[in-house]
Amino acid sequence: MVIKIYFALVTGIASKAMLPRYAAALLDGDLAHAYEIVAEVSDRGDRQLIPGDDSRLLAMSDVLSLLDNDEEAEHSYRRAQKACRNDQQLRVMSCRNAGWQALKRARYGTAHSCFTRMARDDGATREEMIEGSIGMAIVHHLLGQQRSATELVQQAVELAGEADDPLWSQTVALLAADCSVRGEICCSGSLTDHAFWHSGRETGMTSAGAAPPPILPDWAKNDGAQISLIANHFNYLRYLYAVAQGESESVGPLSSIIAQRALWPGRSIPVQAKVDAVLAALSGGFAPAAERILETISKRDIDGVARRWNLDLLYARAKVAAHRGQMQSALQLYTTYSQEALLCLRLETLTLPAQASRTVAGAEVLDDIAARLPAKYRRAYRYMVEHISDYGLSTREVAAHIYVTERSLQMMFKHSLGISPGALIRQLRLQGIHDELQTDVHSAATVLDTAHRWGLNSRSTLVKSYRKQFDESPSETLNG
Repeated sequence: MVIKIYFALVTGIASKAMLPRYAAALLDGDLAHAYEIVAEVSDRGDRQLIPGDDSRLLAMSDVLSLLDNDEEAEHSYRRAQKACRNDQQLRVMSCRNAGWQALKRARYGTAHSCFTRMARDDGATREEMIEGSIGMAIVHHLLGQQRSATELVQQAVELAGEADDPLWSQTVALLAADCSVRGEICCSGSLTDHAFWHSGRETGMTSAGAAPPPILPDWAKNDGAQISLIANHFNYLRYLYAVAQGESESVGPLSSIIAQRALWPGRSIPVQAKVDAVLAALSGGFAPAAERILETISKRDIDGVARRWNLDLLYARAKVAAHRGQMQSALQLYTTYSQEALLCLRLETLTLPAQASRTVAGAEVLDDIAARLPAKYRRAYRYMVEHISDYGLSTREVAAHIYVTERSLQMMFKHSLGISPGALIRQLRLQGIHDELQTDVHSAATVLDTAHRWGLNSRSTLVKSYRKQFDESPSETLNG
């Protein structure tokens, strides 16, 4: 899956009202032109920013990330968040920015946590909820969890159906086709040893009922796509699917698409697009074509993408080596693939449900809040987590731990998270209480006993804050 396609689409669609020229360039895949349109904001200092510059800074950050200038992009994201004056908008912006950056780096647990928080924030717009659902669906799909991905795509379909801009519905339709085509290829009978995808398919069926049927693309309905970025990718998926189904006449057109430079943002050919074509050729029984496409992937191409969890590429190399009769090389590659797949399943797939609330003292904090803070202030957050049950925990104590003033701590948390340190401490405590009330470990204890263990003594504060955060009372959680 080419993640840049969806990042460019959601960014472009969301920018149409405020920055129409930038949006048009982005939706055409012309990143250089898009950057030129908003680049002037980088010349203005923080005190020289004018109304609307937070949107321009965010737009510039996005296009820098699409151009793989990640260090500059991160700096611009910080500036955009600092320029945002609305706490609700800032919370969503912070989650959204960190989510796409984590997804690009294949840090799926963190990305999922960010997108979940974004989609469920009370201040999120419908469009931001759609973007959050798209992000979550991509995470689950990349982890091979087709059931969860399908459910989230359906959620995005419903939200997009009520949006003003029809491009949201077209983007979600593209994602649905993408997930279905890749799922069909990677779980095909010809690739039964693609263990990561097949294990993901199994673990994604734990809920009651049979697995949903694949959403196979109805290509005729998508021929009227309004923008070339969507239409071209549908065309690519059409041939990808046809080759995987064994249609030999589609091998040439797919190879030609892979050789072009006008179908993806940046006008370059993403490695994952080539890898998917290799897998499609292997699935359809066209090993020579798979070999030819694989040979076009250079070391420079690979160095330009996330090094974590390049499982499809490792698997494709192992299969091609086996087809060539290079059995020792194939075995070594498949062994590496299997080890990486197992590690990914253990570190990413199995921890997704727990990512948003890992508050066990002493545990390494890897959730979205830590990802959205500068390195120095992550230490402050870790200190909060480790001492969250201490009655006397305060922002002053946390600030002193990392040798900054209380005001500096408050400002950095506001700019990075859209929330004060004190409010975050309260949220963490309430989350701990909520998690404990849902377990049977302390079923004999009262709600107040549980609250006391998490550093909360006021009954009125507990009930009021708890209902606001979870939309139910502590007793309703306990008896649920």
